[in-house]
Amino acid sequence: MHVLEDLLEKANDSESAKNRKSALNKVRLLKTVFRQEQMAVGDLSQGMGLSFPTVNGIILDLQESGLVVAKEKGESIGGRKPILYQVNDGVFNVLCVEIERFSIRFVVLDNNNNVVCRPKSYPFEISVEACRVDDLVQSIHRYIAELCVDLNSISAIGLNMPGLVNSNTLTNHTFYTAPGFSLGDFLREKFNKYVVVINDVKAAAFSELAYGAARQKKNVLVILMDWGIGLGIISNGGVYMGNDGFSGEMGHMVFVEDGDLCYCGKRGCLETIASGVYLVNRAKADIQAGVPTLLKGMVDIQHLQPQHIIEVANKGDQYAIDLISALGKNLGKAISMLIQILNPESIVLSGKFAKAGSLITIPIQQSLNTYTMNPIREGCSVELSSLDVNGYAKGLVRHTIEKYFEHNFNIVN
Repeated sequence: MHVLEDLLEKANDSESAKNRKSALNKVRLLKTVFRQEQMAVGDLSQGMGLSFPTVNGIILDLQESGLVVAKEKGESIGGRKPILYQVNDGVFNVLCVEIERFSIRFVVLDNNNNVVCRPKSYPFEISVEACRVDDLVQSIHRYIAELCVDLNSISAIGLNMPGLVNSNTLTNHTFYTAPGFSLGDFLREKFNKYVVVINDVKAAAFSELAYGAARQKKNVLVILMDWGIGLGIISNGGVYMGNDGFSGEMGHMVFVEDGDLCYCGKRGCLETIASGVYLVNRAKADIQAGVPTLLKGMVDIQHLQPQHIIEVANKGDQYAIDLISALGKNLGKAISMLIQILNPESIVLSGKFAKAGSLITIPIQQSLNTYTMNPIREGCSVELSSLDVNGYAKGLVRHTIEKYFEHNFNIVN
């Protein structure tokens, strides 16, 4: 459905102030209901500053158009339970593009996180050069063709990826870089769709806040542990982006004086001693040196990935267990610094390393016990993410739709 475009077009083209106001109020209501997931007419009236009859009339119009539906009855202190309304399934469909260092994953979800087109992953190597962006475009076209995605039904494209992503200019200062090049603007032109580009750990933080371990919490740190290490900061119930969207570059805090050279150009970054890249590089060197481990023969050494090391560790491979434990201690020391500074109520461990379970949480907790002041540490829990396979995509969808509303409102106003 292109409901928002239709309503905004009416608001733009209408010569009648009354009709323009009516169209904008419908969009405002859709935005408000989407943000809260489900709302009663009374709460909408109070939140939007409109009379109960006005809101009720808007609801009836949107119901007739199939945009809003009554789902269930809410709680009541006394008397009749209020009817709760939500945005109908399929009003907004978002093509989610999730880029990692060596793979790319797609899925189409609607505004209520229903799967419209099933997820599919492909081998993919992210590039620092903007001239390689056509590889990304070809991968998107491949998914669209193989899954028979109807582009006319897609409201927006949401893309999450590693790197220094400026969420305002839609540029990545680490990957697909070139003077004056905006990845988001490029994709908008290619696909004629609204596009949002966001750092991967920010998408994880939005997901944890809306659907995961940070739900109904105010101050949480989300640690994304994959090829790199990223930090999502939830402060006062919202995801903190920073001035340019660059917050949370935890993996590039200098941690070792005169340490190994990091791909960012600096020496001794945390990622050089506590990341998927470190884990794989160390394992490759040890395997070639003849260290005994179940990793030998499991996979071609050139195709070794962090999940392979986690898999054999969970099977009891002592070498892999020790490797993950050493990584966990270093990561725990870094997290202890963040706890001392930010005083969160919870640390959520997300990403591939979350599958290591207690093999990663125990050494992290040991470091927290060593390096964090007791009163601060005791008020902070450490837990593993419980998001499902589409967990990050759900946060990406939520953020994309909210930015979509915001963008179109700015155009009208």
